[in-house]
Amino acid sequence: MASNPSESASAPALDWATAEDAYHLVNALLLQVTAANDLIVLLATLLGEASLKRVVETHQWVQYQASRRHMESLQADLERFAATMQRLAAAQPDRPADCPEEETGAPPHDAT
Repeated sequence: MASNPSESASAPALDWATAEDAYHLVNALLLQVTAANDLIVLLATLLGEASLKRVVETHQWVQYQASRRHMESLQADLERFAATMQRLAAAQPDRPADCPEEETGAPPHDAT
């Protein structure tokens, strides 16, 4: 741990292996959130209007919606993170430049 602020400012903030691990972890979490959201939408359509009304009046639904809005507000941050990872991957001599491009770091968009 650096005792001098100038030492920590000159040291790399994150090594490649840690950054790559973080990227894959974030991507996996986003895929899980996307799958869960899709499942919630499906279940909501199957419930019918009367049952759905009872669900959306619960505290759990309010929490879910707040969490969903918060994730949507992070979209720009996620895109910046993915772009940074792409630049870092391109700078790695032993890695193909398109390494993280297969995963954008953002939830996939439904083509329907």
